[in-house]
Amino acid sequence: MPTPQKEALVAELRQAIEESESIYLAEFQDLSVAEMNELRGQILEYQAYLRVAKNRLLKLAFAGTQAEELCEHLTGPTAVAFCQSDPIAVAKVLTEFGRDHQHLVMKAGLFDGMILDQERMAQIAQLPPRDQLLAQVLASLISPASSVVNLLGAVTSQFLLTLQAVADKHKSEEEE
Repeated sequence: MPTPQKEALVAELRQAIEESESIYLAEFQDLSVAEMNELRGQILEYQAYLRVAKNRLLKLAFAGTQAEELCEHLTGPTAVAFCQSDPIAVAKVLTEFGRDHQHLVMKAGLFDGMILDQERMAQIAQLPPRDQLLAQVLASLISPASSVVNLLGAVTSQFLLTLQAVADKHKSEEEE
């Protein structure tokens, strides 16, 4: 029989799922409380938070949501990272933390509506940060316009130099 505390936890997890832009599952074993708090602090900087709950409760929370397919990855001790703003940065933090602490292993994730396996999670973690990606997109959009402006500026400049040369030649002919 479910207790009110467990029902409240499932409701809280379900709300976190609905509010999250991405969700990452990581298996942790033998991590100390200090290490877990360090990891929580690192991902909190990116408006994300880490939650540890029983797999049975996570399955109940995932049921009927976009994260339902993650249920098959709920084995062993599982930490769930709920990301509200910068999923790439959070994936980087989790991956780097896992490199430094072999007891944390990325299992799966939900990113942009797609379920990701470990390999895809590693690829996401290698992407540049969101701000840098946006800057790259903007630069690629601006680049053609900038080239046209530079080309027109060069044509105008060349035309003015040619006119100046003609004027100088005409002036030197008059002086003779």
